[in-house]
Amino acid sequence: MLKSLKMFNMGIFVCCMITISWIFALVSQAEQVSFDPKSVVFVTNRDSSDVTVIDMNTDVILDRIACGDWSNPHMAVVTLDGKNLLVTGTNSNFVAIIDLETRELSKVRLGLMPEHFDITPDGKYAYIGNMAAGCVSVVDIEAKEEISRLTGFFEPHGIVCLPGSSKVYVSNMGAHEVAVIDVEKQLVASRMEVGSAYVMARVDMDSKMAEVVGIANPTLTTDGRYAYAADGDSDQVAVIDTLDDSIITTIPVGDDPWRAYASPDGLKMLVPNNGDETISVIDTTTNEVIATFPGGADMTGVNFVNGGEKAYVISRGDNAVYIFDMEEMREIKKVKLGLNVSPETASTTLDGKKVYLAASRRNSVFVFDADTDDYKEISNVGLSPWAVTIIGANNYCH
Repeated sequence: MLKSLKMFNMGIFVCCMITISWIFALVSQAEQVSFDPKSVVFVTNRDSSDVTVIDMNTDVILDRIACGDWSNPHMAVVTLDGKNLLVTGTNSNFVAIIDLETRELSKVRLGLMPEHFDITPDGKYAYIGNMAAGCVSVVDIEAKEEISRLTGFFEPHGIVCLPGSSKVYVSNMGAHEVAVIDVEKQLVASRMEVGSAYVMARVDMDSKMAEVVGIANPTLTTDGRYAYAADGDSDQVAVIDTLDDSIITTIPVGDDPWRAYASPDGLKMLVPNNGDETISVIDTTTNEVIATFPGGADMTGVNFVNGGEKAYVISRGDNAVYIFDMEEMREIKKVKLGLNVSPETASTTLDGKKVYLAASRRNSVFVFDADTDDYKEISNVGLSPWAVTIIGANNYCH
């Protein structure tokens, strides 16, 4: 009798658990918000290990998408068709591939410290730099698996795919080198040394805090014809011809350049120099510095608005945004965002009218009006928002 009663109670318990699980599943489905991936902003939150979805029309938070506990995601990229969201889990050494319609999450194991990556324009492959492992993982997005792991890199940082999906350019923060990956053959086709030899010979490595300050990112022109790679040690920007992967010239800029940012018309590259807190403006038709703006401390990004009429330069060290008139080539204003804000990276909407800026210490996103330069704050976005992504926009990370 006692045994039967225990079995009866166990049956009730199991039924209750099944019912509760079913209820939670229904609640979860009810809470899942449907949205058009091309009308939202994706914000990667490092400390809450999720991605926040913000409606660009209303600036209202629509959803939070989990990326895996303690994953410490660094950046996110969405396939151009809006089907899949890819997020690197830097702390847990994987990339999460999330189906935005079903919210199914697949984890693909990678090397140590995956951070920056890019997806080929055809949406087939993701090339992901594993910073601590010195390798690049090639992930087949549809198959959801790593198909190759290319070695021989030194802190692979910025990665960009050439239009046409034929080649991928990888910068090395721990070396003065840009590598080129052949997509068809899935191998490193060539390597280019950045920084003139006579300049590099004068660099006093003993006086530096780090051994090497190499290249943060190779930046393509709008047509993909050239890539601009700023080298932190040589204080030069190399111009790479993407047809034959040769360096056609090097351009002297300020001290400790971070990386280049291309204007929408393709005629200018802006290079923040964090060593002397200046910004070099390069004319891409002559490959000469045509202006130098005063900047701020620890500049992390540049965003162009209104078709390139103005440039917003983010200064994390000053908790500010410097705004420049790119037609008259002058500073318009410096917008202070407050204390302990820590602005990180931003993305400009496709119409050039708004800028979404992540602020990691305030757990918020600032939204700038490109016409007035006024801004508002979206609070409680997530813990330590880091990167901002808009499909089809000129996204970046740091």
